[in-house]
Amino acid sequence: MRRISLAMFGGTVAIVLFLPTSGAAAARCPVPSVSSPAAVASSQAPAVKTIPRVLPCLGLPQVRPANYLMSCADANASWKKVKWASWGAQTAVGTGDLYQNDCQPNCVSGQFHTYLAKLVLSDVTRTKKYGPLYSQATFSYSVKGKHMSETFGLAT
Repeated sequence: MRRISLAMFGGTVAIVLFLPTSGAAAARCPVPSVSSPAAVASSQAPAVKTIPRVLPCLGLPQVRPANYLMSCADANASWKKVKWASWGAQTAVGTGDLYQNDCQPNCVSGQFHTYLAKLVLSDVTRTKKYGPLYSQATFSYSVKGKHMSETFGLAT
């Protein structure tokens, strides 16, 4: 038996083939000539560019999360039930709920409020560990007829 291995990490392929080297089975299973994993990779379709994601408090980066906690330390702000209209290389746009503590008179005693909001993610930051991440979330919403806009920094 001849073993052929191709391992490409970082989200791609790992293939191990065991092929016969003699007898009738070898005649039916010709061994492909492969000079190196790099040669195989270069002959494949071009690599897909990684689109920006968001980094949650725990876990791996996500694309189009419906729910996301923005303030990891105290859980005073998050988005919920977001439906994404677009998710692109520079911005992502969605509509959902901004869930936020008013911190009145302080954050421990404050009340949580839910506002229907337009959400725009922006300011892509390139990281070594996770690649491109959105680093800013801007919410536009109304409270008693008054337009509000708030921007939050996101984990990177």
